[in-house]
Amino acid sequence: MITKKVIDALYNKYRHRPDGIDDLDIPLLFDYAADHHNIEIDAEGNLIIGSIDPRSPFRQLPMANIHGIAKFENTLAIVLHSSILCLNKNDDGVNVHIRTEQPSLWERIRYRFAKPQ
Repeated sequence: MITKKVIDALYNKYRHRPDGIDDLDIPLLFDYAADHHNIEIDAEGNLIIGSIDPRSPFRQLPMANIHGIAKFENTLAIVLHSSILCLNKNDDGVNVHIRTEQPSLWERIRYRFAKPQ
């Protein structure tokens, strides 16, 4: 199970993009998710996840934007800068975690002293 603690650890571990696409563990995608998610890589270097709605921005991902791929017991996680796609290994289920930015110290101070309207 992927908890908030695991998600934070993934964002920390894959904080930066790898030096090249060769450093990603791409075989994990085809070993564990290709059957249920119709995974393919097109000629332009985009990862296409067929189990995601064609209108979704997560259906087609440039390989250069992927920070890492991690395997868990029932899930395969694709880590991007501000989101994580969790592909279920046993069916075509997909979950997306979108990271929200916390307000800076200056923004919190400004909100605290802002006049009510």
